[in-house]
Amino acid sequence: MLKKEEATSTSSKAVHQQETKKIQGLVKDIFGEPIIGASVVIKGTTNGTITGLDGEFSLNNVEKGSVIKVSFIGYQTQEIAWNGQPLTLTLKEDSRQLEEVIVVGFGTQKKENLTGSVSQVSMDEVLGDRPVTSAAAALQGAMPGLTIGGGSGPGQSKSFNIRGTLSINGGSPLVLIDNVEGDINMLNPEDIESVTVLKDAASSAIYGARAAGGVVLVTTKRPKSGTNFNLNYNFNVGWEKPINVLEQASLLEYIDAYQEAGYTQTYWAGNGDVAKWRDYLVQYKKDPSSLNTIGDGIYKDTDGRVYWLSEKNIYDNILTTGFLNNHNISASGGTDKIRFRLSAGLSKENGPLYTDKDSYYRKNISAFVSADVLKWFTQEITVSYSDAKKKMPERVGNMVDFYSTRLVQYYPEGNMPAEIIGTDEELPTQTPMNMIRYAPVSTTRTAIPRISTRSIFKILPGWSVTAEYTFDRKDVNYDFYSGSFKYADCQLAVKNSIEAGQDYYKLQDEQTRYNAFNLYSNFEKKWGKHGFKAMVGFNQESSYYKLFMGQVKGQTAPSVPSFEGGSGEKLLQDSYSEYAIRSGFARLNYSFNDRYLLELNGRYDGSSKFPKNSRFGFFPSVSLGWRMGQEKFMNWSKSWLDDFKLRASYGSIGNQSIDPYSYTPAMNVGLDTVWLDGNDKVSVISLPGLVSSTFTWETVNSFNVGFDVSAFNNRLQVVFDWFKRKTTGMLSEGIEIPSVVGAGAPLQNIADLSSKGWEINLSWRDRIGNFSYNIGFNIYDSRAFIDKFNNESGFVDSNYVGKELGEYWGYVSDGYYTIDDFVLEDAQKGVWTLKDNVVSIQGVVPQPGDEKFKDLDGDNIISPASSTLSDSGDRKVIGSKTPRYQFGANIGVGYKGLSLDVRLQGVGKRDYVLGGAALFPFAGSSASDAVFQPLFYNQTDYWSAVSYDPNDPDFMKAKNPNAKLFRIYDQGNNVTSNTRASDKYIQNAAYLRVKNITLAYSFPKNWVQKAFMKDAKIYLSIENPFTFSSLPKGYDPEGNEYNEIVWNYPYYRTISLGANITF
Repeated sequence: MLKKEEATSTSSKAVHQQETKKIQGLVKDIFGEPIIGASVVIKGTTNGTITGLDGEFSLNNVEKGSVIKVSFIGYQTQEIAWNGQPLTLTLKEDSRQLEEVIVVGFGTQKKENLTGSVSQVSMDEVLGDRPVTSAAAALQGAMPGLTIGGGSGPGQSKSFNIRGTLSINGGSPLVLIDNVEGDINMLNPEDIESVTVLKDAASSAIYGARAAGGVVLVTTKRPKSGTNFNLNYNFNVGWEKPINVLEQASLLEYIDAYQEAGYTQTYWAGNGDVAKWRDYLVQYKKDPSSLNTIGDGIYKDTDGRVYWLSEKNIYDNILTTGFLNNHNISASGGTDKIRFRLSAGLSKENGPLYTDKDSYYRKNISAFVSADVLKWFTQEITVSYSDAKKKMPERVGNMVDFYSTRLVQYYPEGNMPAEIIGTDEELPTQTPMNMIRYAPVSTTRTAIPRISTRSIFKILPGWSVTAEYTFDRKDVNYDFYSGSFKYADCQLAVKNSIEAGQDYYKLQDEQTRYNAFNLYSNFEKKWGKHGFKAMVGFNQESSYYKLFMGQVKGQTAPSVPSFEGGSGEKLLQDSYSEYAIRSGFARLNYSFNDRYLLELNGRYDGSSKFPKNSRFGFFPSVSLGWRMGQEKFMNWSKSWLDDFKLRASYGSIGNQSIDPYSYTPAMNVGLDTVWLDGNDKVSVISLPGLVSSTFTWETVNSFNVGFDVSAFNNRLQVVFDWFKRKTTGMLSEGIEIPSVVGAGAPLQNIADLSSKGWEINLSWRDRIGNFSYNIGFNIYDSRAFIDKFNNESGFVDSNYVGKELGEYWGYVSDGYYTIDDFVLEDAQKGVWTLKDNVVSIQGVVPQPGDEKFKDLDGDNIISPASSTLSDSGDRKVIGSKTPRYQFGANIGVGYKGLSLDVRLQGVGKRDYVLGGAALFPFAGSSASDAVFQPLFYNQTDYWSAVSYDPNDPDFMKAKNPNAKLFRIYDQGNNVTSNTRASDKYIQNAAYLRVKNITLAYSFPKNWVQKAFMKDAKIYLSIENPFTFSSLPKGYDPEGNEYNEIVWNYPYYRTISLGANITF
């Protein structure tokens, strides 16, 4: 028991020890500008605050001698002991803070020690506040050498390519999500921490035969130890408007072209006269009240013939404004021993088609927990679930043409079908809008549950063993009911969209079960100037795929279609496949004096996709690095050069991008009609093809050299790479086998391909007081050539030695034939004979206005000859569809809480050869259906004659000899001559697209804290605001070539508003 005096003394001493004061201070940068929002914390406590608008801060209850810790993103953290006086702290920039560690295969590596070709971006940086539902879309243009492909539309999947063509058999990059193969299109972008691209063999060889096309490593977000609890909610809503919509010709231009093609009837109700149609239109344009029209410019003359006289913009009726909204919420935090992150995301997109039949709806849920169970043992588990539903309208056979322009857009009052014939109000309803409105809809549902575990054993300091297991299940369900409906055709005949009993219901189920196990050990140790890192591991994966498809005709209850409800013919099909991979791998890193770097990689891969005697292969790589900037002879540059590193690598990787059973003879089982009786179908088995028992991996050998530069206190970053890649032993058909064998030649490893290219990435980042800015630019180019191929005859329409992949062969245009090129034999019948000195066209009798070609082989006949390299006739290489000089750029500026970010992307060189409906008016049309074919504005500049009257002195003289298009023909005439690919129709498909502009404002932290928030930001974002291209209006440069450009789902501009709040 203490005496009173002792108790008093002890109490006084305790009070003295706990005496605290108020601390005040200022945080600024090296330029003397205040830093707003810097974190100021008493080290070892939770007592902290943030700096205000003037960089000032104050804290109560601070003991003298306490360590003050000040930090702010982009600056070096500073700690100082408080001496009881006001503090002024100056923070220095730390530009490399976010880029020090790069994710590589089964581990990480300091950027300064990398020897391979690797690019990495933070997902928060490239995604920002953009209104995209796919992480792949956000990566477009973000890294050199990475090409993002795929079309447009709600939920449209994107594809990846790294450094161009790998093989004539394809080969995509391996996409790994936390070390395990996965579908990035189904991943919530908000759950991604970073994306790393491994481009050369040195960096990707550790993943073996699946990594021949490079590797995309996706790392999901995980909280750090001791992180405070954070609750984040991010949402945006957006409006989508189609861009680059094809520009229609006017109705008068359409009629003129229709007549130019030789059509005289409208082929509508009553088969109207085209000449009268034109006269009525001219009259109506002058005075609409002069004709007694029905509805909106629909005129029926006294003979009962129907004519449409008002301009109709098809796009205004089938395209409208789409809508999307994204909601994401996450919670994370933890202690020094336990960490967690929970997230949920919802993305919903209704596309811009007239109806709401084009939509995409995705839900994502994920949970991550990590626990340090023991000092030497950490257990992690990740559970995620993705669910998506996509709806798209299907085209109704060949009768619907979304771009038909000459019909009324809907039946009066919007009613369908039209069943009363003979009234003045009766009109055709076979129109684009009605066809879309009543078109059947396909529904695709995708569900992916995944569970991953990771166990980390820390054996000794610097030595750990990691075991990972992942189970992934993917279920895809597709259902479609064709559904019949009535419509009135152009002759006012009421028809069914599908013949009675031919409506059908289709159901397709796909199931994939995937297991992956990784076991690897990492060791790191440094002895003096010698640094070692070693990793050795084992990988085994298996995948099982099964497909079932059922189709049945005739539904007894069309409103609820089902397989059992079908009354007609039933078709059942199924298939399955499975494969497995078993591999061992290792990596060794050595550094001397942190200056001379060596990395060795090797993987012994086994794949069940190959015959037993050739399933395994060893794929090594080696890379070297020299941090030359650290040498003494570079001391003269120390004031501005932070680091300069030279790199070189060489490696070999196998390519297993083939079907699982290519080495096994297989007999297909199916249904077919009985010979001499086409009504009954029976089960038939086809003969197996020939296979080779010796084929094995395609081998990809890669060589890469490059350098990395950091300068001006790491503000400037430069990365350059030059690469050469050679793929040997590509699978191709061998020597031709006599036809009596009844099978084609088996696949053999007999073809080679090589590619080479370069890439560069530049970035500058700086801060001046409260103003910050950054600029980035990257560009990449590659070309691929065939080095070996079994094409002894040298056919140019196949692969041949020396061929550059993507090249177009065609004719060289020489203008148009004119009347001076002919002798007119019979003007009334249009019989023309070419003069002796005028070049002719094989198999075609040209006429004035037809395209003329240059006679390259000098035989006075335009022909492909034998279409071989030695005898290619009048054809030559006229262009290439391979994109060249692909580039991306980003510009960002910020002042206090306000920021503006702009992202750009484009292609410097690429050719399109337009054809089909994208080029030829009424292409492939018979007289009765030409009325349904489109005519676009860019097709109105066609060759035409001053007069078509044989008695006129100007008969068949060119009205516009420099027209862009040849003379228009109807089906069955000289259209063949004019549809030949020629350089006249090569289009420059180079473009620059502003991908995104985002304006954001982050509220001051001292404001939001009053509302119990940590951060709050609002933003306005525009996706695809501008495009600069020389393509004709309506032809999107990101679309496909030929007439697919016309039929593609339109690209669109998205304007969105959103907010990001953290509690």
